[in-house]
Amino acid sequence: MFRLSERFPVLARLSPAMPWVWTAVMVAVAFAVRAPMQGMLGGGLAYSAFYPAVILSAYAFGRAPSIAAATVSAALGFWCFVEPTYAWKFTPNVLTAFLFFALTCAVVITIVTGATGALRELSRELGRSKAVADNHAALFRELNERMSHQMRLVAGVLALQAKGEPEPQVADSLRRAMERSVLISRVHRELGGRGDERVDFDAFAAALARAICAERDQPAERIEVEPSGLKLSLEETTSLSVALAECLGALLDARAPGRMRVRFDARARQAEVAISGVDEGAEGALVSVSNGYLLRAMTEQLGAALTLRTDAAGSALVLSMPRGGGAAGDAAAATLH
Repeated sequence: MFRLSERFPVLARLSPAMPWVWTAVMVAVAFAVRAPMQGMLGGGLAYSAFYPAVILSAYAFGRAPSIAAATVSAALGFWCFVEPTYAWKFTPNVLTAFLFFALTCAVVITIVTGATGALRELSRELGRSKAVADNHAALFRELNERMSHQMRLVAGVLALQAKGEPEPQVADSLRRAMERSVLISRVHRELGGRGDERVDFDAFAAALARAICAERDQPAERIEVEPSGLKLSLEETTSLSVALAECLGALLDARAPGRMRVRFDARARQAEVAISGVDEGAEGALVSVSNGYLLRAMTEQLGAALTLRTDAAGSALVLSMPRGGGAAGDAAAATLH
């Protein structure tokens, strides 16, 4: 797209004179193409065959070789093809054609070299921008990794504190805090290094559900995740997954019987997660969990709203969150991070 020497560095390494050699070759080819037509064209179109050589030289090698190509082409056309050939002629028609060719070449060289120069500068700016973006991405990954390690360290300290706590309620609260810290650490590990990629929330929620069941010694089959094809940003995934983990953990702690089903939906600027019981007897646990002040406060701090909805499909605990980077989403990301 830019100069030939930049596209093929081997040419530049062979000799600095290579652009001039190629320019001379192109002018010679143009002369060889025009010379056999002299008997047919006479003095007409004396300079036309040299335009491609000047344009290609300006595009491939820059201003100096193209100026040399235009100068040599003007001399060859004037001396060899403008009649009377091989003689000096200073008629108005001859001089007008000569000056028109020179002016046209000057305009072409200015435009072509200016455009290629601007493209080269743009390429350098894009390279610098990409380097800055890669540097920031590396810093973010390092920060994310450190945060994950810190959350695991916090989880370990909470686990040790819970073991030595004589009060059962305090010990239970410490264990819950430890579980939340581990889940947030897993979220960071899962999302780290994804950049601006949108996350397949089905697969992520399924992995999260398996982790929650494993931490509570429950079979992974207790939580079913229905496929929906929902794609969310990193901030939305982080906030919604932590809120989902709180709800699933609360339902398992409330000893909800049977299996639970998790459904996802996205309408306009709203993402919803519905948790319902597959087997009978789960509605009581859904009602008790939905009335919990601590769980409601936690989900609201994460930018989600918690409601109990009853429709034709039965009762479901519904988490809803605005999409599109609004104030709630920003507040959720700020709260979590």
